[in-house]
Amino acid sequence: MKKQRGQGVVHIKNLFTKYSTTLHAPQKTIIQAFINTVKDTLGRVIQPEQCSYTPHTQILTITASGILKTEILLKKKEILKAMSYVLGARNIPKEIL
Repeated sequence: MKKQRGQGVVHIKNLFTKYSTTLHAPQKTIIQAFINTVKDTLGRVIQPEQCSYTPHTQILTITASGILKTEILLKKKEILKAMSYVLGARNIPKEIL
């Protein structure tokens, strides 16, 4: 039986459950979290222009120097784990290239 309007109290936390399961973090937020994580993990600074993120495929691409890119790829698991603390497990990139 369908609940009619105005009957019973609906908790605020239940109002947004539909949106929290379907929405993803925006591209700029993920790139900024990646830059901050690399700075904290490796002590190296990356410019936002050196990163691109495709939300549909969840792939983060780096166009930095070869040495920096190799360092990032060697510590990829550590960087993704640190990003999951900031963004949540659903919003981290699946792959870093």
